Amino acid sequence: MIVEVRPLQTTKWHGKIGAESFTRPKKIGALVDGQSLTYATGLTEKEVEEYSAYFKTDLGNTYDPNEPHVFWDSPRGLVKLENNTMFFNDKQIINKVKIKVMKASKYVANSMKEWEEGLWPEAHHVIFDENEQVESRAGKIALKQKAILEQNKLSKTRKLQIVLIGTGKDLKMQNDDYVTVALSDMIDSNPEETLRYIEQDKTEVANHALVIEALQKNVLRKEGHKIMYMDSNLGGDELDAAKYLMADVNNELKIRLMKIVSE
Repeated sequence: MIVEVRPLQTTKWHGKIGAESFTRPKKIGALVDGQSLTYATGLTEKEVEEYSAYFKTDLGNTYDPNEPHVFWDSPRGLVKLENNTMFFNDKQIINKVKIKVMKASKYVANSMKEWEEGLWPEAHHVIFDENEQVESRAGKIALKQKAILEQNKLSKTRKLQIVLIGTGKDLKMQNDDYVTVALSDMIDSNPEETLRYIEQDKTEVANHALVIEALQKNVLRKEGHKIMYMDSNLGGDELDAAKYLMADVNNELKIRLMKIVSE
Protein backbone atom coordinates (compact mmCIF):
# COMPACT_ATOMS: atom_id res chain seq x y z
CA MET A 1 0.00 0.00 0.00
CA ILE A 2 1.16 3.51 -0.81
CA VAL A 3 0.55 6.09 1.92
CA GLU A 4 0.32 9.70 0.74
CA VAL A 5 1.39 12.49 3.07
CA ARG A 6 0.79 16.15 2.28
CA PRO A 7 1.74 19.42 3.96
CA LEU A 8 -1.24 21.28 5.36
CA GLN A 9 -1.88 24.64 3.76
CA THR A 10 -1.82 26.66 6.95
CA THR A 11 -0.99 30.37 6.88
CA LYS A 12 2.72 31.10 7.29
CA TRP A 13 4.37 34.40 8.15
CA HIS A 14 5.59 34.78 4.55
CA GLY A 15 2.07 34.34 3.14
CA LYS A 16 3.21 31.90 0.45
CA ILE A 17 1.64 28.50 -0.10
CA GLY A 18 2.20 25.43 -2.28
CA ALA A 19 5.09 25.57 -4.71
CA GLU A 20 5.82 29.21 -3.83
CA SER A 21 6.35 28.43 -0.17
CA PHE A 22 9.93 28.26 1.06
CA THR A 23 9.05 26.54 4.33
CA ARG A 24 11.87 24.16 5.19
CA PRO A 25 11.36 20.39 5.63
CA LYS A 26 10.60 19.22 9.14
CA LYS A 27 11.91 16.17 10.96
CA ILE A 28 9.75 14.37 13.48
CA GLY A 29 10.45 11.40 15.69
CA ALA A 30 8.52 9.28 18.12
CA LEU A 31 7.26 11.66 20.79
CA VAL A 32 7.90 10.93 24.46
CA ASP A 33 5.14 10.63 27.03
CA GLY A 34 6.59 12.27 30.13
CA GLN A 35 4.27 10.40 32.48
CA SER A 36 4.67 6.85 31.20
CA LEU A 37 8.27 7.45 30.02
CA THR A 38 7.56 5.73 26.72
CA TYR A 39 7.96 6.66 23.07
CA ALA A 40 4.75 7.01 21.05
CA THR A 41 5.86 4.67 18.25
CA GLY A 42 2.47 3.25 17.29
CA LEU A 43 4.04 -0.22 17.10
CA THR A 44 2.39 -3.31 18.53
CA GLU A 45 4.40 -5.78 20.64
CA LYS A 46 4.50 -8.17 17.70
CA GLU A 47 5.79 -5.44 15.38
CA VAL A 48 8.44 -4.39 17.91
CA GLU A 49 9.70 -7.98 17.99
CA GLU A 50 9.60 -8.38 14.21
CA TYR A 51 11.21 -5.04 13.34
CA SER A 52 13.83 -5.28 16.08
CA ALA A 53 14.96 -8.55 14.53
CA TYR A 54 14.97 -7.00 11.06
CA PHE A 55 17.02 -3.93 12.06
CA LYS A 56 19.09 -5.89 14.59
CA THR A 57 18.30 -3.01 16.95
CA ASP A 58 15.90 -2.59 19.85
CA LEU A 59 12.69 -0.81 18.78
CA GLY A 60 11.13 -1.00 22.25
CA ASN A 61 9.36 2.12 23.46
CA THR A 62 11.06 2.54 26.85
CA TYR A 63 12.43 6.05 27.35
CA ASP A 64 15.53 6.72 29.43
CA PRO A 65 16.15 10.46 30.02
CA ASN A 66 19.83 9.74 30.62
CA GLU A 67 20.45 7.59 27.56
CA PRO A 68 19.50 8.27 23.90
CA HIS A 69 17.47 5.45 22.40
CA VAL A 70 19.50 3.36 19.99
CA PHE A 71 16.78 3.59 17.34
CA TRP A 72 14.23 6.30 18.15
CA ASP A 73 16.88 8.94 18.84
CA SER A 74 18.92 7.95 15.78
CA PRO A 75 18.52 9.23 12.18
CA ARG A 76 16.72 6.00 11.26
CA GLY A 77 14.00 6.76 13.78
CA LEU A 78 13.23 10.18 12.29
CA VAL A 79 10.77 11.04 9.51
CA LYS A 80 11.65 13.89 7.16
CA LEU A 81 8.51 15.72 6.09
CA GLU A 82 8.99 17.78 2.95
CA ASN A 83 6.95 20.82 1.98
CA ASN A 84 5.38 18.84 -0.84
CA THR A 85 3.46 15.60 -1.34
CA MET A 86 5.34 12.45 -0.34
CA PHE A 87 4.61 8.76 -0.85
CA PHE A 88 5.60 5.96 1.51
CA ASN A 89 5.48 2.38 0.19
CA ASP A 90 4.73 0.17 3.18
CA LYS A 91 6.31 -2.84 1.48
CA GLN A 92 9.55 -1.44 2.90
CA ILE A 93 9.97 -2.13 6.62
CA ILE A 94 11.50 1.27 7.33
CA ASN A 95 8.47 2.92 5.76
CA LYS A 96 6.14 0.77 7.85
CA VAL A 97 7.89 2.18 10.92
CA LYS A 98 7.74 5.76 9.63
CA ILE A 99 4.02 5.45 8.87
CA LYS A 100 3.39 4.19 12.40
CA VAL A 101 5.40 7.07 13.88
CA MET A 102 3.50 9.61 11.77
CA LYS A 103 0.13 8.17 12.80
CA ALA A 104 1.16 8.40 16.46
CA SER A 105 2.48 11.96 16.15
CA LYS A 106 0.51 15.10 17.00
CA TYR A 107 2.23 16.80 14.07
CA VAL A 108 0.63 14.58 11.40
CA ALA A 109 -3.16 14.53 11.14
CA ASN A 110 -4.51 11.05 10.44
CA SER A 111 -7.06 12.39 7.96
CA MET A 112 -8.28 15.63 6.41
CA LYS A 113 -11.69 15.10 8.01
CA GLU A 114 -10.21 14.90 11.49
CA TRP A 115 -7.99 17.93 10.85
CA GLU A 116 -10.96 19.99 9.59
CA GLU A 117 -12.82 19.00 12.75
CA GLY A 118 -10.00 20.51 14.82
CA LEU A 119 -8.69 17.22 16.22
CA TRP A 120 -5.06 17.92 15.21
CA PRO A 121 -4.36 21.56 16.19
CA GLU A 122 -0.56 21.14 16.04
CA ALA A 123 -0.42 19.20 12.76
CA HIS A 124 1.55 20.57 9.83
CA HIS A 125 1.14 17.47 7.61
CA VAL A 126 -1.72 15.06 6.93
CA ILE A 127 -2.04 11.44 5.85
CA PHE A 128 -4.16 11.90 2.76
CA ASP A 129 -6.76 9.40 1.59
CA GLU A 130 -8.33 10.05 -1.83
CA ASN A 131 -11.30 7.79 -1.06
CA GLU A 132 -11.99 9.69 2.14
CA GLN A 133 -11.90 12.98 0.22
CA VAL A 134 -14.36 11.64 -2.35
CA GLU A 135 -16.69 10.52 0.44
CA SER A 136 -16.34 13.88 2.16
CA ARG A 137 -17.13 15.79 -1.03
CA ALA A 138 -20.09 13.53 -1.76
CA GLY A 139 -21.40 14.20 1.74
CA LYS A 140 -21.07 17.96 1.29
CA ILE A 141 -22.83 17.79 -2.08
CA ALA A 142 -25.69 15.85 -0.51
CA LEU A 143 -25.95 18.46 2.27
CA LYS A 144 -26.00 21.29 -0.27
CA GLN A 145 -28.70 19.58 -2.31
CA LYS A 146 -30.84 19.05 0.78
CA ALA A 147 -30.31 22.65 1.93
CA ILE A 148 -31.31 23.97 -1.51
CA LEU A 149 -34.49 21.88 -1.51
CA GLU A 150 -35.37 23.08 1.99
CA GLN A 151 -34.54 26.67 1.08
CA ASN A 152 -37.25 26.64 -1.58
CA LYS A 153 -39.87 25.92 1.10
CA LEU A 154 -38.97 28.94 3.25
CA SER A 155 -40.84 32.22 3.47
CA LYS A 156 -38.95 35.43 2.85
CA THR A 157 -39.18 36.28 6.56
CA ARG A 158 -37.50 33.03 7.55
CA LYS A 159 -34.81 33.48 4.90
CA LEU A 160 -34.13 36.97 6.27
CA GLN A 161 -33.78 35.58 9.78
CA ILE A 162 -31.36 32.85 8.71
CA VAL A 163 -29.20 35.26 6.70
CA LEU A 164 -29.09 37.65 9.65
CA ILE A 165 -28.01 34.85 12.00
CA GLY A 166 -25.44 33.41 9.57
CA THR A 167 -23.93 36.60 8.18
CA GLY A 168 -25.07 39.48 10.40
CA LYS A 169 -26.62 41.18 7.34
CA ASP A 170 -30.03 42.79 7.67
CA LEU A 171 -31.61 42.49 4.20
CA LYS A 172 -35.15 43.61 4.99
CA MET A 173 -34.97 46.35 2.37
CA GLN A 174 -33.83 43.95 -0.37
CA ASN A 175 -36.09 42.11 -2.83
CA ASP A 176 -36.83 38.36 -2.80
CA ASP A 177 -34.15 37.46 -5.34
CA TYR A 178 -31.45 39.29 -3.41
CA VAL A 179 -32.36 37.47 -0.20
CA THR A 180 -32.48 34.09 -1.95
CA VAL A 181 -29.04 34.66 -3.47
CA ALA A 182 -27.64 35.63 -0.07
CA LEU A 183 -28.99 32.41 1.46
CA SER A 184 -27.65 30.41 -1.50
CA ASP A 185 -24.21 31.89 -0.88
CA MET A 186 -24.45 30.70 2.73
CA ILE A 187 -25.31 27.21 1.52
CA ASP A 188 -22.32 27.21 -0.86
CA SER A 189 -19.86 28.31 1.82
CA ASN A 190 -21.16 26.27 4.75
CA PRO A 191 -24.01 23.88 3.85
CA GLU A 192 -23.94 22.00 7.17
CA GLU A 193 -24.34 25.11 9.34
CA THR A 194 -26.95 26.66 7.02
CA LEU A 195 -29.00 23.47 6.95
CA ARG A 196 -28.88 23.43 10.75
CA TYR A 197 -30.41 26.92 10.80
CA ILE A 198 -33.03 25.88 8.23
CA GLU A 199 -34.06 22.84 10.28
CA GLN A 200 -33.89 24.66 13.62
CA ASP A 201 -37.06 25.40 15.58
CA LYS A 202 -38.81 28.36 13.91
CA THR A 203 -39.49 30.19 17.14
CA GLU A 204 -35.89 29.82 18.26
CA VAL A 205 -34.61 31.15 14.92
CA ALA A 206 -36.98 34.11 15.06
CA ASN A 207 -35.86 35.01 18.58
CA HIS A 208 -32.19 34.48 17.69
CA ALA A 209 -32.57 36.93 14.78
CA LEU A 210 -34.38 39.38 17.07
CA VAL A 211 -31.50 39.31 19.54
CA ILE A 212 -28.94 39.97 16.79
CA GLU A 213 -30.96 42.84 15.38
CA ALA A 214 -31.44 44.33 18.85
CA LEU A 215 -27.69 44.13 19.45
CA GLN A 216 -26.95 45.80 16.11
CA LYS A 217 -29.31 48.64 16.99
CA ASN A 218 -27.90 48.94 20.53
CA VAL A 219 -31.20 48.01 22.12
CA LEU A 220 -29.35 45.13 23.76
CA ARG A 221 -25.69 45.34 24.71
CA LYS A 222 -22.88 42.88 25.38
CA GLU A 223 -21.02 43.14 28.66
CA GLY A 224 -18.27 40.51 28.75
CA HIS A 225 -20.08 37.16 28.62
CA LYS A 226 -23.50 38.69 29.21
CA ILE A 227 -26.19 40.10 26.94
CA MET A 228 -28.00 42.87 28.79
CA TYR A 229 -31.23 44.80 28.45
CA MET A 230 -30.97 47.70 30.86
CA ASP A 231 -30.17 45.90 34.14
CA SER A 232 -31.49 42.50 33.05
CA ASN A 233 -29.11 39.71 32.05
CA LEU A 234 -30.64 37.75 29.15
CA GLY A 235 -27.90 35.12 28.90
CA GLY A 236 -24.29 34.39 28.09
CA ASP A 237 -24.63 34.52 24.29
CA GLU A 238 -27.14 35.25 21.50
CA LEU A 239 -28.75 31.81 21.62
CA ASP A 240 -29.08 31.97 25.41
CA ALA A 241 -30.79 35.33 25.06
CA ALA A 242 -33.10 33.92 22.36
CA LYS A 243 -34.14 31.09 24.68
CA TYR A 244 -34.70 33.61 27.47
CA LEU A 245 -37.16 35.50 25.26
CA MET A 246 -38.98 32.26 24.40
CA ALA A 247 -40.11 31.81 27.99
CA ASP A 248 -43.75 32.85 28.52
CA VAL A 249 -42.77 34.95 31.52
CA ASN A 250 -40.54 37.09 29.25
CA ASN A 251 -43.08 37.55 26.45
CA GLU A 252 -43.72 41.20 27.37
CA LEU A 253 -40.00 41.98 26.99
CA LYS A 254 -39.89 40.20 23.63
CA ILE A 255 -42.84 42.25 22.33
CA ARG A 256 -41.14 45.43 23.57
CA LEU A 257 -37.89 44.54 21.75
CA MET A 258 -39.79 43.70 18.54
CA LYS A 259 -41.50 47.08 18.64
CA ILE A 260 -38.30 49.00 19.29
CA VAL A 261 -36.23 47.34 16.53
CA SER A 262 -39.03 47.81 13.98
CA GLU A 263 -39.24 51.57 14.55
